[in-house]
Amino acid sequence: MAEKPAPIVITARPAQPRTPAVEISPDEISLLVDRFYADIRRHPRLGPLFEARLAGIWDMHLERMNRFWRSVLLHSGEYSGQPVVKHNALPDLEEEDFRLWTQQFEQTAAALFAPDTAAAITVIARRIARSLWLARFGTPFNQAPDWLA
Repeated sequence: MAEKPAPIVITARPAQPRTPAVEISPDEISLLVDRFYADIRRHPRLGPLFEARLAGIWDMHLERMNRFWRSVLLHSGEYSGQPVVKHNALPDLEEEDFRLWTQQFEQTAAALFAPDTAAAITVIARRIARSLWLARFGTPFNQAPDWLA
């Protein structure tokens, strides 16, 4: 009878703790999320677009967005979801909406944080917006607009 091969044992060292992308507290992230979405709800184009999808579940969405931004900015790892799928499911979402969203996010960050912090958050937000824009509208013939660079 043939001998069973010895089991393969793989060992790995623990991952190094990740340094937050931005020096910001969870409370400051919550303030950013709350203020941003309050502004979005008043926006003439984005407000109705978001309201059509989130009516009655805004609290749940805000908590999800807090988890998302804590994961992105603090590397907390607490968000799990499919942002591309969610955004691609919005039937009325247009290319220009990403520019409006990005502008509003940048204005909110600039109003709340020191310039260096706001700039770091903005770089990350633009990267996310670009990724979502490309997933929705990008083709070999339709590259992301310059304002998403």
